[in-house]
Amino acid sequence: MRVAFDFTAGAWQAAGIGRATRGLVGEILKLDGDLDLRPFYSGLRRSPLADGIFASTRHRPRRLPLPERAVLALWHKLRIPIPIELITGRVDLVHSPDFVLPPSICRRSVVTVHDLTYVTHPETAHPAQKRYLDSVVPRSVNRATRIIAVSAATRDDLVREYGVESDRIDIIHNGLDQLFARRPTDLQRQEVRRKFELPDRFALAVGTIQPRKNLVRMAKAVSVVRRRGEDIHLVHAGARGWLSEGVLDGVSELPGGFVRLLGPVDDLWLPALYAEAEMTMAASVAEGFMLPIIESMSMGTPVITANVSCMPEVAGEAAMLVDPQDTEAIADAVWRIATDQGLVEGLVHAGERRAAAFGWPVAAAATLSVYRHALEV
Repeated sequence: MRVAFDFTAGAWQAAGIGRATRGLVGEILKLDGDLDLRPFYSGLRRSPLADGIFASTRHRPRRLPLPERAVLALWHKLRIPIPIELITGRVDLVHSPDFVLPPSICRRSVVTVHDLTYVTHPETAHPAQKRYLDSVVPRSVNRATRIIAVSAATRDDLVREYGVESDRIDIIHNGLDQLFARRPTDLQRQEVRRKFELPDRFALAVGTIQPRKNLVRMAKAVSVVRRRGEDIHLVHAGARGWLSEGVLDGVSELPGGFVRLLGPVDDLWLPALYAEAEMTMAASVAEGFMLPIIESMSMGTPVITANVSCMPEVAGEAAMLVDPQDTEAIADAVWRIATDQGLVEGLVHAGERRAAAFGWPVAAAATLSVYRHALEV
């Protein structure tokens, strides 16, 4: 089975879809000796991330020596149908794990859609990015033989917003990275405290700074809890993203200097950062999946997340669910975790069991099944 696999996100994106792509591919390569995976990515230089993941395998990544934006413009804005087979050779199937299929000669294809939040919550999307996705994602979805949705919530959005037949969609949840397979040592926890000069007590938020992540309301909720007498801070790990200016302005207006923005944090520090947090706040307005939920649970840290979109699906009954639009409700959840040790212990035990249900080996096996199903059509 010859599969052209778009590894561009895995080659360049440190977090989010990039990390998910690397986790999936790493396990796929272990499962099927007959699979001839032909990964490709665009970029003016070689990707250390791509070189690392394929270094000890027989599957060598092919590089389009152009910037990613230039490639996307050629393929999807100018619609120049340069088939990917020019660099991968003839294949039986093409898989894009990042919303958009490349041009190809091959008649069989699989596309992974992570979310349709740019449709369901357009106010949280950058206008240019929304215009692009509104144009290219429907074409890819209509062309694909099979569609992978990372949650039932995303599947439902595909059916409702794009009219996709539900029997063309396979739900495959993201997995937990091997980085979170074991708890950090006491020394690692001490090191992360020293490196980032962490406050004694803090809630943690992880993700790109952009409107959908709801950082301002979560910060306001922590401010409410501080006024109630709990000396707790909010620490955020993640890079600035689209429309971040308004988010940063909203946070900066809060008095007290209790919000710490760490900026991008290397993945290697994340386990200890989660472990040192008193709780993780993951109450986004909408998501396709929410990796910080299961990452935090695996590190023994209780989670507050939203009662909308995919988040109840991911968290199950192992987190506190809140209305992400209700600052007081978020504050009440923070207060309860900060003051109720019995609640914390229950959430920690439930979270450990819940996180164990999400693994890349399971996702990889399911993805290979989707490939075989697509080839049978």
